[in-house]
Amino acid sequence: GWLHSTLVTGTLCYGVDGALVWGRHNCLSTWNGGETSRQLQEKLADLYFTVPGIGVAADSAFPVAREAIVKIVAPLKDGDVDQASAGCRLEMIALHNAITSLRQAAEWGMGSASKCYSRLLLPLPYNANKRHVRLDNIYRLYNFRVRRIRLDRS
Repeated sequence: GWLHSTLVTGTLCYGVDGALVWGRHNCLSTWNGGETSRQLQEKLADLYFTVPGIGVAADSAFPVAREAIVKIVAPLKDGDVDQASAGCRLEMIALHNAITSLRQAAEWGMGSASKCYSRLLLPLPYNANKRHVRLDNIYRLYNFRVRRIRLDRS
């Protein structure tokens, strides 16, 4: 059980082409999504790093800081449509469906790093530096593979 395992958590952000564009891994398993994604949210809120009108689609449970609220869109939660005024409901449902469609495409790609590199399914090293290097190398190889496949298909 937990006495014999090293559990880590993190946040990964994939681009529309499937490449990993941002990630923070090797965090303590007690950290939540807000803590592991804080640097991503800071970059999204900074106009130096993001183009106006460009953002990220997240799941409805993803915590969003006030500064990044216009850059992170998420599907509606149960009951959100019922609380909105009648005039906004159709637009809310249309936006919800678009976000859900976008996220489904991304989710089907999620886990693809572990599908390509079965080493991710094995326990990680206890040593934090070795664990960091292994995860970093696997994610770099994953991006190389994604870009290589994309070039081969063009």
